[in-house]
Amino acid sequence: MKNKKGKIKCLECGKSFSNLGMHLTVHKLNSRSYRIKHPGAPITSEEYIQKHKANAHIRYQSKAFRKKVGRRTFDFLKNKNLKSLLQRDYRSAKVCLDKELWKPSIILYASIIEAILIEATGEKTFENSLKKALTNKVISEKDYHKINLVRDLRNFVHIHKELKEGSEINDYWARTFADICESIIKRFNRK
Repeated sequence: MKNKKGKIKCLECGKSFSNLGMHLTVHKLNSRSYRIKHPGAPITSEEYIQKHKANAHIRYQSKAFRKKVGRRTFDFLKNKNLKSLLQRDYRSAKVCLDKELWKPSIILYASIIEAILIEATGEKTFENSLKKALTNKVISEKDYHKINLVRDLRNFVHIHKELKEGSEINDYWARTFADICESIIKRFNRK
């Protein structure tokens, strides 16, 4: 039930709010249980939703907010444009993995790892950045060998290489690349 000021009336106590979410805890309810108890009842006003959408880009500029709500923010990178591209590709890689699109998942995760290492070392190639990261102890020797495998397999973007080598691209490799990428992101986020 909406009133004139764009607020929603709580069907439990009769008070009005633009967003009932937090208020429902007073009644020992969450949004889901409130909707079950009061089918079709709104939780937030249209005005609140529009205001929330309008301010979303401002909130996301806050590092503290991104850390709180973002899965991976890549805040360890100084290059804002690169950070934005990595966030996009990271989301895409996760979707590919969920949809069982193994090859695009592998290529995306590998490109994220490559970009992170190139940015961290200042080198121009994946191979050189990997060697420098090991030399400077940015990554462990174990990580070096894992990433070297990533570097080789991501070249299956070239179909003739895949055909020539006869390696199978499957869920094992896609999930392995995802795990390695997660490990590298966590390592750099801790620094």
